[in-house]
Amino acid sequence: MEENGTRHTDPHSLRETAERYEVIDGVMYDMTPPPSTLHQRAVVGLTVQLANHFHGTPCQVFAAPFGVWLTENADEHVEPDVLVICNPDIIVEKGAVGPPDLVVEVISPATAAKDKGVKWQLYRRTGVREYWIVDPHHQTVDVWLFHKDPADQPRVYGKNDTLRSMSFENLTIRLSEIFP
Repeated sequence: MEENGTRHTDPHSLRETAERYEVIDGVMYDMTPPPSTLHQRAVVGLTVQLANHFHGTPCQVFAAPFGVWLTENADEHVEPDVLVICNPDIIVEKGAVGPPDLVVEVISPATAAKDKGVKWQLYRRTGVREYWIVDPHHQTVDVWLFHKDPADQPRVYGKNDTLRSMSFENLTIRLSEIFP
């Protein structure tokens, strides 16, 4: 048994044990139970604002469930809550193969350690440009820019702030609309 997951040994038997799951570094993470209302409000609010911003550009916005294979390993995938992809060549029928430009994870008590730990590390090492960790309970968003120094700290935004992307010029998110 691994932290918050099971060592991935037989992909076929593991697929039968969970309806939705992710595999990171050979460890399977069950994605149940379903997300809370706070989580879904944040996902929908962010998806709408991102879709409005990127409308008419080459960048596309997706929300889970949407599989992302960040490495060559066909069994290793994640399902970010919201993501932006500006390279249409990585989009395939059931998701994407390659790093999105922006990944957003909305944390819950059940997923916080994974989203701030193994997923943070995975996104950083596989070429994701910007990573947002949204905490709907504390009404904060941590914004990480991954092509900078690893010792850098995130920009932290609260409910009454306007989030400003560090990767996308003119991308702002009114967090008061995300956190009611």
